[in-house]
Amino acid sequence: MKNRHKGILSAMISAIIFGSMPLMAKLTYNYKCNSISLVFYRFLFILPFLYLLVRRKEEESLKLTKKELKKILILSLVGYAPTPLFLFTAYSFIPSGLATTINFLFPVFVMLGAIIIYKEKPSKIKMVSVLLCFLGIITFYEKDGAIAPIGVFLAFLSSITYAFYNLYLDKSGLKDMYPFKLTFYLCGISSIVVLIFSLITGYFTVDIEPLGWLIILILSLSISLGGTCLFQVGVKNIGAQSTAILSTLEPITSIVLGMLIFKESYGLKTFLGICLILIAVILVSVFDKDTLVEEGDHGYIDR
Repeated sequence: MKNRHKGILSAMISAIIFGSMPLMAKLTYNYKCNSISLVFYRFLFILPFLYLLVRRKEEESLKLTKKELKKILILSLVGYAPTPLFLFTAYSFIPSGLATTINFLFPVFVMLGAIIIYKEKPSKIKMVSVLLCFLGIITFYEKDGAIAPIGVFLAFLSSITYAFYNLYLDKSGLKDMYPFKLTFYLCGISSIVVLIFSLITGYFTVDIEPLGWLIILILSLSISLGGTCLFQVGVKNIGAQSTAILSTLEPITSIVLGMLIFKESYGLKTFLGICLILIAVILVSVFDKDTLVEEGDHGYIDR
């Protein structure tokens, strides 16, 4: 298989795996799990595998400097841990495809962060993308309450925290750390944070049916290893820009699976909003690549 074809196929499969995440999350809710406990176990179950991946690389060590630890704590507390908490909880209130699409606003927020924080001059493409996203969000408003505002708000927050994760990862220098080592610490710290949060709020549970545990394990491994590694193969063979474009298959997969399996329905306005957001993301990916964090620079983004 030619490298380009390999990259395209890998990026597409990666997007489909990520797009299946809402399906697996919602299935665990049917087996007595909840969104907060799911996030905790999703971080916890991958730790042994990440530890082995780091240890098998002889030149790598698990040691951290105080400066590195401080940066990882910030990245975990503000970006890495909150993102799945907000997104997985949003699945309980609004259709999974809608939540995933709103979360997919993150490239636009990365762009806005670069403009606001790093004083980059906005281009016409940037302004058009922001306008399209704004119009897309407006279409989600329903007077009859068909679309729960709390679900839209939570998904919206997840896109902001994920954008922070991307920006801070790039600007803090953590992108230069061995990817599996960084993810090991991010998952470890985030699992502790989520565990404390779940105990305080009373949402921690181990009373999950056996099939629920199996789905949680599959979700954790498929997202952290399968989807992310294939994403990396895509970036390596066809570049971050093309991979980002193909990643729009993620919300499309969520929408299709939600309609087929959970019988989720979308009104014309909601469908139009989803299309506007996807167009905005593609515009940013194609015409304004300098404002996006280049995934290829750090090779491994775990969602």
